[in-house]
Amino acid sequence: MKIAVASSDGEKVDQHFGQAEHFLIFQMGKSGLEFVELREKNKNPIYDHEYRWKRGLEILKDCKVIFCRRIGNEPRQKLQEIGIEVVESKNKTINNAITSYLTSVIREIKSNSNVEE
Repeated sequence: MKIAVASSDGEKVDQHFGQAEHFLIFQMGKSGLEFVELREKNKNPIYDHEYRWKRGLEILKDCKVIFCRRIGNEPRQKLQEIGIEVVESKNKTINNAITSYLTSVIREIKSNSNVEE
């Protein structure tokens, strides 16, 4: 599972989805979480607001979750339509944000499996 993070410094989730110039991509696998690559939206300045977030959609299509500080309603909806979950994590460290998210997913899975028994 690939996870995208909007971060300016590689430490905190501190970028708005539309304003982020790049995304850190992590891969969740059997051995845990590892950094895979840095994906840039565009090396040239992007002034059109709508194009800025649409460019984010294009480069994150293979991710399952995106962590960002904030996101507008329209880009959130478009990401969800293509199967990407959006998590707003205001100034949490990347590690804490992803750990909190995965912990909640595990709790939900356990809760659902208890109901089915």
